[in-house]
Amino acid sequence: MDGKPVHRNANGRTADESILRTQTVFGENLLSNESMFLTETMDPLWNLWRDRRALFTGRPLFVTPPWLHAWKTTLGRDAPLCILLAHETEGLSGFCPLTVRDDVGFFAGDPQVCDYFDVVVAPGGEQAALQAFLQGARLAGIRSLDLFPVRPEATVLTHWVPLCRVAGLPVSVERTDVTVEMPLPRTWDEYLLGLSGKQRHEVRRKMRRLEEAGPVRFRVVTTPTETEETLGDFFRLFQSNRDDKARFLTPSVRAYLESLCRIMSREGMLRLSFLHVNGSAAASALCFDDGRTVFLYNNGYDAAFAQVSVGLMNTVYTIKDAVEQGRTRYEFLRGDENYKFRLGGREVPLYRVTIALDSLSPIA
Repeated sequence: MDGKPVHRNANGRTADESILRTQTVFGENLLSNESMFLTETMDPLWNLWRDRRALFTGRPLFVTPPWLHAWKTTLGRDAPLCILLAHETEGLSGFCPLTVRDDVGFFAGDPQVCDYFDVVVAPGGEQAALQAFLQGARLAGIRSLDLFPVRPEATVLTHWVPLCRVAGLPVSVERTDVTVEMPLPRTWDEYLLGLSGKQRHEVRRKMRRLEEAGPVRFRVVTTPTETEETLGDFFRLFQSNRDDKARFLTPSVRAYLESLCRIMSREGMLRLSFLHVNGSAAASALCFDDGRTVFLYNNGYDAAFAQVSVGLMNTVYTIKDAVEQGRTRYEFLRGDENYKFRLGGREVPLYRVTIALDSLSPIA
């Protein structure tokens, strides 16, 4: 995975093979220690993932190389990649993964299967890197950026929007959706105490009802071997109780989810859980774990066990598992379903950012 970046624009034209130094959007001064590359390969991202993993701490799961790889090799197979890379004297310092349609740059990945995005930039180097990204986008023939969804603390909002406004570029920010999350305490008892009295009573009551239905076992799959053995059960449960999920699970989406589970299990980030009742797999939840946060990505259950709330209770068990693993945050991800708030979730707004680049100063 150590290939040299290919310098091309969105139309496939090859740029100068030397390092492309960019102008700032504020004047004639060249960036003193930042170089910009355009690349259509993910090799540099894998190198960054391997050599500077700390850069991804606190960044969206959905812009990590494993996630982008799963998308690009399945649902994004025909989507042209345009990855903007920022370099400093110490090496690669960040990237902005884009795909381009009709001269518009979007985050690489599908918002239907990726909950939110951002750029990845070394702390302290945001301004120089983002300037490089802007000039790189223009070099690639991109006339505007349509970046969504992004969280309030995303670098796109905290640094890129102000940078572009100072530069006089037309920018719009629109609230579009919500994601739901919650901080996790140190113990399960503390979590229960953090719920309202009514919800705490409901969780305990439903746990008792579940245990009264027969032997209960909560199992978490993490390894590649176990993943291969259990994916069939997950997909069966995923589409068994809701027609919309059954329709969503097209062959291409299934291939994407299979690829995602396999690569995340190899990276040690998969937590595929199953709730067994009376020896049968009654519910499943597909979660991912970045070492600090557990993300509830999707789930499903067997309608035959609906009377004991197996779907909800499996989610409760994933929260308990996250607490016991010492994680500090749990994300229910995008959507404002009521159960997320009953279990302690808090709403976080998501935004869409558009930036017009036609007036950007050209590269010298």
